[in-house]
Amino acid sequence: MRGVQQRKEPTKSELLKGEISSNIVGNVFVQILALGFFFLALVAFFNNSVTGFVILLVIGLLWEWLFIHLLLKIRKLKVQKAEEDAHPTVPVTFAEALYKNKGYTYGIACELYCKQFAKNEKTLTEEDKKIIWGNSYDDFAYLLMWIFENNYYQPSAEMDEDDIRETRNFIARIKRHTKTPADFLEGSEGYFMEDEVKEKARTFVKEYFEGSYPDEVKAFAKEHLKAELYGFPFRWEDYEVFKPRIDEAYREYQQEMN
Repeated sequence: MRGVQQRKEPTKSELLKGEISSNIVGNVFVQILALGFFFLALVAFFNNSVTGFVILLVIGLLWEWLFIHLLLKIRKLKVQKAEEDAHPTVPVTFAEALYKNKGYTYGIACELYCKQFAKNEKTLTEEDKKIIWGNSYDDFAYLLMWIFENNYYQPSAEMDEDDIRETRNFIARIKRHTKTPADFLEGSEGYFMEDEVKEKARTFVKEYFEGSYPDEVKAFAKEHLKAELYGFPFRWEDYEVFKPRIDEAYREYQQEMN
């Protein structure tokens, strides 16, 4: 399971500033070396040492080429820093869970399922339990699918390379409708981290999920599905009906930000 850890990292602007400083120091050193070899080449020339002059001049030119290369790199870094200062990246200081559900709603989903299909909790099959687990993520599944579908997902900083590869493959299967967002949450033990949403949509997703979204899902379940929250499975046709509500909420959020 991806843990929740505090990370104190320098901002991108600070990293660029440090890289610029180190390159400037290195560039000064390189230029001193280049000038030194040019001076030695000049001394060799006046001492009628043609071979020494040529060798020292070539070495000096190589150092001068490196100086120019580093100078261009510094200019590029300064441009990047200026862009970052104008539009700073908001760092995620804490890798917090946007959604965490370690079975907290399973009991509700189980009760609704047994009532709907006249089953006894003690005699539920593994297939029954899988359906119930899927229903227990009703409060996040539609929004999670919207994140995936709009390519606002990114791997959390807490994930290693194997996790990232496996997650991307799983999301590709979800987009092909061979897996569901509920399957994703079951595989991640009910966790979805804040920094798994790209910065472009992160604030919206967080505010919407903690704001009007839960009531909208409950109302949708009652009006469209004739069901209670945690009492219905994720179905693609239902998501397509609900999705415009998220799109509209995002458009309104963007208008407020502009």
